[in-house]
Amino acid sequence: MTTETDFRPDSRRPVRRPTWLLRAATSVGAVTLAAAVATSVAGQAAAEPTIGELMDSAGNVLQELPIDPNGSSDLTSLFDLLSPQSPMPPGTPSTPTGDRRTSCKQVVQIGDSASVGVDNASKVAKAEDRLTPQYKRVGVEQVTLDAGGGRSIVEKVDGEPNAVDAVDSALGRGYRGCWVIAVGTDDAANIADGSKVTADQRIDRVMRKLTDQNVLWPTVMTNDPSNTAYSEKNMTAFNDALKRAAARYPNLKIYDFASETQPSWYNDDGIHFNATGVTQRNRLFATGLATAFGA
Repeated sequence: MTTETDFRPDSRRPVRRPTWLLRAATSVGAVTLAAAVATSVAGQAAAEPTIGELMDSAGNVLQELPIDPNGSSDLTSLFDLLSPQSPMPPGTPSTPTGDRRTSCKQVVQIGDSASVGVDNASKVAKAEDRLTPQYKRVGVEQVTLDAGGGRSIVEKVDGEPNAVDAVDSALGRGYRGCWVIAVGTDDAANIADGSKVTADQRIDRVMRKLTDQNVLWPTVMTNDPSNTAYSEKNMTAFNDALKRAAARYPNLKIYDFASETQPSWYNDDGIHFNATGVTQRNRLFATGLATAFGA
C-alpha cells in the first residue's frame, strides 16, 4: 500500500496515512465516507474538528465498510491484502469486518518477541483479547503459538530455534493447515547490521516449505526506535520483499499491518508493543486471516 505521512504534535514519528483515505474524495465511496465523517463530528463543539479527529472518525467508519474482493475500488479496505486476489463473480456480497469468518480450522503462528505472551494474562489482561480467543472469534478451532525472543528466519539467539526451525518442528508433528508468519522485524535489523542473506532469500526459506498451505504474513513496523538497525526504513525494505514474494507464491497473502499501526501502540523502545498494541495486533491478525482465507 502506498502511503503518505502527516505529523501529530504528540507523536515522535510520522503517522502513516494510507493514500486510500487521501484518495477518498475522488473515489466511488467518497460521498458515503464524507457523510459518515460529517455525521461523526456533528454535535461536537462549534470549533472546526482537528485533522486528528477527522482521521479517527474516518478510521471508525472504515472499520465497518465492506471489502471489495476485486481490489477495484479506490476506497481500499482497512485490511489491504497486497497479494493478487482472484476476481469474484459480479454481485458477490462483501462481509463487514466484524462478521468475517475464516476457512482455517487450525492455525500456527510463528512469531518473534512481539508474539511472546500475547496469549496469556501476563501480557493481555482480558481473556477475550488474547490471541487464541481472537482467532476463535473468526472460526479457528485450534491455535498453536510458537514465539521466541529475537527470532528471525536465519539467525539463532542463544541456540534457540529460528523461524525455519519452528516451521520444521510443526511440519514434523504432521501439521498441515493455515499459518501466520509474524516475523521479519529482527530479519530487517540483522540485514541492516550486515547479514549477507537478503530479505527475499529469507522469505523463500520459509515459503519453500509451505508451498501448498495457506500463509498469511503481516508486514512489520517500528516507531522511531533508538536502535537504528530497527528503523522504519529497514522495516519498509523487508515489507517490499514480502510484496515481491506474493507474486512468487500464490498461497501467500500479505496483510499490511504496518499501515495500521499507531505510535501509541509501542513501548518506549519503539520496537515492542504495549498492552493496547498487543490487543489491537491480536484482533487485526485474526480479522486479517478471515479476510485472506474466508469461509
